[in-house]
Amino acid sequence: MKFLENSSLGRALVWLATLAAIIPAGAEELSQAPPGMISIAGGGYKPLYSKESEPREVFPFFIDERLVTNRDFLAFVTQHPGWQRSRIERSQADVKYLSHWRGDLDPGDEAVLEAPVTNVSWFAAKAYCEALGKRLPTQDEWEFVALADATRADASKDQEFVKKLLEWYSRPSGGTFPPAATAEPNVYGIRGLHGLAWEWVQDFNSTMVVGDSRGDNSLERNLFCGGASLLASDVSNYSAFMRYAFRSSLKGTYCVNSLGFRGAQSLNGPTKAGAGTGFTTIYDLPDPWTNQNRESVPLKQLGGKVRVIAMGFTRCNYACPRILSDMQQIEKSLGPAADEVGFVFFSIDPENDTPEAMAAKMAELKMAPGRWTFLAAPVETVRTLAVALDFKFEKVEGFFAHSNLIAVLDPEGRVVHREESLGADIAPTVAALRKLLTP
Repeated sequence: MKFLENSSLGRALVWLATLAAIIPAGAEELSQAPPGMISIAGGGYKPLYSKESEPREVFPFFIDERLVTNRDFLAFVTQHPGWQRSRIERSQADVKYLSHWRGDLDPGDEAVLEAPVTNVSWFAAKAYCEALGKRLPTQDEWEFVALADATRADASKDQEFVKKLLEWYSRPSGGTFPPAATAEPNVYGIRGLHGLAWEWVQDFNSTMVVGDSRGDNSLERNLFCGGASLLASDVSNYSAFMRYAFRSSLKGTYCVNSLGFRGAQSLNGPTKAGAGTGFTTIYDLPDPWTNQNRESVPLKQLGGKVRVIAMGFTRCNYACPRILSDMQQIEKSLGPAADEVGFVFFSIDPENDTPEAMAAKMAELKMAPGRWTFLAAPVETVRTLAVALDFKFEKVEGFFAHSNLIAVLDPEGRVVHREESLGADIAPTVAALRKLLTP
């Protein structure tokens, strides 16, 4: 039995059993995609950046046949005015949001209406999908279907296919896009995965390849660094590398004239429909977190007090201990004034950071419960907060790769200072705190 569990046959049987559990009405249900969507059976997939020897599993899902168009997005902002160009919060989209439209409710002529909508932020794309009971596809889902050409599920080793992608990536962006519905389909029937616009994915901030190049006018095409390809599992797949590098340069508020999106949906049915939540600071994000005492803590509850915050996970043996140590040094440097400050550690590992684990870490580090709070939440709640804080993280072989962050928030939840280097001088952070605490 142990041999069977560890063999290829055993793994295949486990995979089939998993599919059976996911699709209770039988495999034939997989073909019954919602209108406008395509059924994807899933399978094994090895990401470009992966140290794992085994392929990653992509579970069955549905994905939109085509990119969301300007006409589609017009209907959304008409129904949800808070997402119109003149009303959206800068915390959710930069100044380029829908900048190619003539007005709040005027995208342009018929050609523009049928073209993919671009200049939309991750927050806006996410809100659009949620309004329809969908979500953005994950990076794994998108890359899995993007391996396909017109006749094969995986054409990534075909040099002609790769050359075709590179020719598109090398063309300058701009101008009017062709209609999304007429884009070339791949073997699944999905149109325009290549050759139209770049696309947002749900977990774009799990990609950590290059630094921020927002000031570069060639954002859409040149956000890659050849040296980073040494980390890739397939250095010949340069087109995939360019996609990963592009994603690594993004922030959730960025609006780019060649960046659009499409929706996806899990097999367990649509998500609860809603149009996302407008927010000015992270304290406006609606989802509650759970602290080390098993208490539900809405983020609004953190308001009214100066805070020092960080993100990470308690099992971390490298960066997080140093970050927590720096936070404790900041606490010590404040002296008695530390009583006026709250220290918050947001977990990116809800599976393992139970209230007991978080309480144990606080006890181990002798953290005062009156000053310190550890918080955990479901992964998509964590993802939204991380995007809002420009924090990147990715699960790797059971642990996490992540960026480093210590931020100072004012009582309203605005970030007034941030430090993203391990072992950095804490003096600027302490100074920012003292400035907030000074009457």
